[in-house]
Amino acid sequence: MPSPRTTLILLTVAVASMATWFAWLGWESGYRTLPDGSVEGPYSTMQVVASGATITCIVVAGCLALRCSVRGSIAVVACVTAGFALAWGRNAAASDETGLWVVGLLLLVVGTAAGGSAVAALTRLVSRRVGQRRR
Repeated sequence: MPSPRTTLILLTVAVASMATWFAWLGWESGYRTLPDGSVEGPYSTMQVVASGATITCIVVAGCLALRCSVRGSIAVVACVTAGFALAWGRNAAASDETGLWVVGLLLLVVGTAAGGSAVAALTRLVSRRVGQRRR
């Protein structure tokens, strides 16, 4: 059973991840036709990059708050993935008539988990190296 502190950290990570989707991607402006005739959207590049940067910061902060333990890092990545995917999935399910949002959700979960795992592993590695130098 996780401690109350760990539970609070993981809940904060999940809520922050949901808030990240709403803050950066929840205000999509639809598809746009560019001057060359190509179409982009529904999110702008800035929205996606800012969202990724924010999620990266949440993973780093969560891992450091849980002292970069392996179990803590896995839990942080799971909470980030779940929080972001729930927010995205809620929106996608409401606006998709084809049912393909489920495929998008699966890809989002795999990508977020993979990216979050890489960030957590790097955070753990850097944290250990910094800790060794301080001794």
